[in-house]
Amino acid sequence: MKFYSQINTRFFIFLFSLFSFFACGTVERPSKPSATGRAGELLVVMEQNQWDRQPGEMVRNIFQQNIPMFLQPEPMFDIVRIDQKSFVKLFETHRHILFADVSAEHARPTIEVQRDVWSYPQMVIRVKAPNDSAFQAVMERNEEAFLDYYIGMERERLINAYKRMTNHAARSAVERVFDISMVVPEGYYVAVEGENFIWLRRTGTREDLDMGVLIASLPYKDPAIDFDHATIRARRDSLTRMYIPGQFDGSFMTTYPELDPEFREINFNGLYALEARSLWRVEGDFMGGPFINYTLVDEKTNRLFIFDGFVYAPKFDKRDYLRQVMAVMYSVQFPENDVLSDK
Repeated sequence: MKFYSQINTRFFIFLFSLFSFFACGTVERPSKPSATGRAGELLVVMEQNQWDRQPGEMVRNIFQQNIPMFLQPEPMFDIVRIDQKSFVKLFETHRHILFADVSAEHARPTIEVQRDVWSYPQMVIRVKAPNDSAFQAVMERNEEAFLDYYIGMERERLINAYKRMTNHAARSAVERVFDISMVVPEGYYVAVEGENFIWLRRTGTREDLDMGVLIASLPYKDPAIDFDHATIRARRDSLTRMYIPGQFDGSFMTTYPELDPEFREINFNGLYALEARSLWRVEGDFMGGPFINYTLVDEKTNRLFIFDGFVYAPKFDKRDYLRQVMAVMYSVQFPENDVLSDK
């Protein structure tokens, strides 16, 4: 049975509507200035009277909601709000811009999504609605897509930066073991290489900072088994027990036992994938943190791939660190699919 027959039609359409925006390397860089703005920052252009009412509350609820599976609350984005009259040339190069306008002048709700309008890489979303209830309905219906658009642009920025500072030895190791290409930035190194397994590790100059990307592959057999939630969790725990030791004898990484991971279907560079988020801990130690795991199939070679990124940063916010390891994973290129490019 072909794997893609398992994908429901609604998700299939959504997946490829996002692909045109997020398939890294498929969009040539325009001759525009580099985008500005801090990591995880969203510029909202919205009038004060709308910001103080239900529309503003809706924007805050979506973009400042807590990231799932973090021990301490951290928002999806840090919001900077300005009025329309304050949106001058200085702000045009911001990487993530949301124009939100609620006015009776609009006959019906509309959404416009554009990239690289004034800078590169840039995502600009315009939402117009005739009243508060219509605006709320539009935002609720498109919440996940809007978040994916902006987070996808954040990844693109990171991948572009990583291509300029690649660790070629680590990248060659990934290509040799898996016959795939991945942008591995400087600072990462191959900590462990096993049978169809690599652990890419980065230990920072800051105390208590550790970031990891795990890559594993195995023969693809049956979607009902290989994409089963319990199987994904057990497979991860098996890999981390085997390859990711703690600092004490007999200690090893495992998924937090009292917490079920959150799963969702996603577009991973144009391929269907199942995303799992949860917390990890070290059995026999007090270390822990968030992780994100992707399970997907390269049907041309009939291989199941597991990409897993985790962060240990007990003294720091973890949102931007986790997005950095996500960018490393999303930089993967399957040569036979030709999804990514080094252009």
